[in-house]
Amino acid sequence: MLATRRVHMGCRKNISISSYYSRGLSLVELMISILLGLILSTGIVTVYIESKNNYQAEDEIARIQENGRYTLNLLKRELTLAGFFGGNLNTDEITASAVTTDCASGNWVLDTSDPIDLIDSYASSFATVNGATLDCMTASEIQAGTDILAVKRTAGDFTLKNGAWNDGLTQAETTQWYLKVKGFGDELSWVYIGGSGNFDAADIGTDTEVDYWEYHSNIFYVQNFSKTVGDNIPSLCTEKLSGNAVTKQCLVEGVEDMQIEFGIDTDADGVANQFKSSPTGSEIGTAVAARIYILVRSIDPVAGYTNTKSYSLGEKSIAAKNDGYLRRVFSTTVQMRNATLPAA
Repeated sequence: MLATRRVHMGCRKNISISSYYSRGLSLVELMISILLGLILSTGIVTVYIESKNNYQAEDEIARIQENGRYTLNLLKRELTLAGFFGGNLNTDEITASAVTTDCASGNWVLDTSDPIDLIDSYASSFATVNGATLDCMTASEIQAGTDILAVKRTAGDFTLKNGAWNDGLTQAETTQWYLKVKGFGDELSWVYIGGSGNFDAADIGTDTEVDYWEYHSNIFYVQNFSKTVGDNIPSLCTEKLSGNAVTKQCLVEGVEDMQIEFGIDTDADGVANQFKSSPTGSEIGTAVAARIYILVRSIDPVAGYTNTKSYSLGEKSIAAKNDGYLRRVFSTTVQMRNATLPAA
């Protein structure tokens, strides 16, 4: 009897211990656990979002730097070579030829009389300071208030010199206009090389006294979209001589504004006496330098960022846009010696 009772009491004791360890959390403990979990989750999410935003901002800054530097180098080279026609001074003797699709009347694209032209702060007119009307452009595509710059030049190096090919070349570039220089500058003319053509055989060889230089014509402007109308990505584009026609090509995304100021030489000593953002045609003809200002914007807005900065592009001031786009101004000064060389 006693042994049996002890066993029975032992069982009751075991059941009581098991019930103690298997009971759940109290309501207070549960609420504290949930609160701690929420705090930890909020911290993790906050760190993740901040890290993602910082990564996006750094990525956009890197892209702005790359696009800005590329744009400056591109325009700097164009303005440096503006008016360079194979080193020849008597370019007025070149008869302007017609291309299939030009940008203005009078065989404009192959007319070397005005190697630099400008539309200052485009509003509605495509009339340049030199009196041309660039009717190849579309008004609805141009970013209002930005400059439009036209540059005509040959390549910086020859394709054929006194009958000999430049290093690495054995053939003319197809669908390309060339300036042909004969008799060491006595005769200048335009030559178009079609899809399967080459220079005249008589021009190639030893001491033929014939040179060929690739010709380039570009009209640089800021377009208010990139690939499709309304995509809200401003871009630097060009109407360029490509093949036998002037066609559009977009070059750099994110370029929001372009301003050019020309250094005018008023006393013919080769030094700029004043810089003008709205020069006349005759003043551009005496310009020996140019200041380039580019405003480059991020492609996408950065989450959590508001741009309250204002910007100066030379004489032009741009008020804060209070949006989420990062921006930076790039500028440089270019010496222009070729555009003002005296006639032979």
